[in-house]
Amino acid sequence: MAVKSIIDGVAEFFKDCPLLKPGALRVDALGSKPLEYVIEVGIFNPIIETYIDGSSDRRYQFNFGSREYYSMDRVQNIANSTFYEDFAQWVEDQAAAGHFPELPAGMHPEKLSVLSPGYMFDEALKNARYQIQLELIYHKEA
Repeated sequence: MAVKSIIDGVAEFFKDCPLLKPGALRVDALGSKPLEYVIEVGIFNPIIETYIDGSSDRRYQFNFGSREYYSMDRVQNIANSTFYEDFAQWVEDQAAAGHFPELPAGMHPEKLSVLSPGYMFDEALKNARYQIQLELIYHKEA
């Protein structure tokens, strides 16, 4: 099945990550209870370079986040941070193997990279939101 948008391809790609625990994987929506995952598009300039034929090299920056259990317990919080270390390594391994999100017709993925380590974005008494920033570089035909 061909994807209709970049976010669709990105969401399908991460749905297959073996590190994800059972829970919802959403786009631009994260619930208030663990365990859920979210993919959110960032604010960025998409065009890296435009060529004379009208084609271009572009970027697509996004956050992968989750709502995790959180407490003053050191073990729980280390587990949350370890997930993001492992997740970053999985992304790097996929990119090194040439496995990228499927993109709509006329777009070709070239690079997927981690822009930030996983970090706690906000916290409540019993759960916290963590996220990591990523970037997909692709070529768009004219």
